[in-house]
Amino acid sequence: KFYVTRLLRIRKVTDEDMHHNFTCMLQADERTQIKIMKLKKGNTRDLPVRIFTTGMVLAVLFPCIAVAVVFVCVMFRVDLVLFYRNVCRRDDTAGDGKEYDAFVSYLKDCVSPTEEEREFALKILPMVLEENFGYKLCIFERDVSPGG
Repeated sequence: KFYVTRLLRIRKVTDEDMHHNFTCMLQADERTQIKIMKLKKGNTRDLPVRIFTTGMVLAVLFPCIAVAVVFVCVMFRVDLVLFYRNVCRRDDTAGDGKEYDAFVSYLKDCVSPTEEEREFALKILPMVLEENFGYKLCIFERDVSPGG
């Protein structure tokens, strides 16, 4: 014994086809089997346009929002960590036993006509990092005593 399965696909069905009988015939060796079928209408309902449109909009919008969120997280990761620390009142560096968070090093003997490096290291960095974000900086000229 062996079995054969074939799929019949009817590409276009009209209302007129619903009233006709269709005959399927199978011939194997000396035997012939005949089956007569009639097509019936099924309950195929389409999605309402409102639901389909909403689904398509969400399917396009969700990946765009996900990419935007990832982009924002990558670009502002430091700011997000600082915001998280501020909101949750949780600072993992508070109990780490370190006296300073960062050491600021710059070439102070370099003669620059505008003194930009010195101003940046001694004024701007402490103002931004210590006053605004609560970091403790070690600046050689300010925090290290001679011979220390």
